[in-house]
Parts: sequence; C-alpha cells; structure tokens
Amino acid sequence: MREVGMGLPLERFTLVARGDVSCIVDIVDKDAASVTLTALPTSPLEFDAEKARTFVAAWRQRAELEPHVYEVREEQRAL
Repeated sequence: MREVGMGLPLERFTLVARGDVSCIVDIVDKDAASVTLTALPTSPLEFDAEKARTFVAAWRQRAELEPHVYEVREEQRAL
C-alpha cells in the first residue's frame, strides 16, 4: 500500500452490516485503495481505487434497499 503523504486526499468508508463494522475502505489517491476486513485487521487488501469505489457504491445501493441493516459511513480529509 502506498504511504499517504502530506496533502494527499484520503477518503474512508466504513461499511456496516447489522450494526457491526464489516470493513473499512481507504482510497489513498486516484489509483490506490485498500480494504481492511474486520475479520483480518492486520492484512489489508490492495485494490484499484475505481474498484473500491464500485464496491462502496454497491454497498450504498444495498443500504438504500435495506436501510436499517446496511450503512455506509463516509469521511473525507486531507492529511
């Protein structure tokens, strides 16, 4: 995973199912992202940023269909 430098944007999405955090998606820049599963917190998976956004969008769509079961928490910041 690329190291996040000063000024690079970071988008973080916390994906929740039934009140429990399932995974955290960090988009580091326009090309790189990581997905950290709650079950494997020490082994984040590297993804293309676009695939990570697609995954978050699918989770968001599911949350629209079942709003009390699925949730996307979003945070955006510049480091």
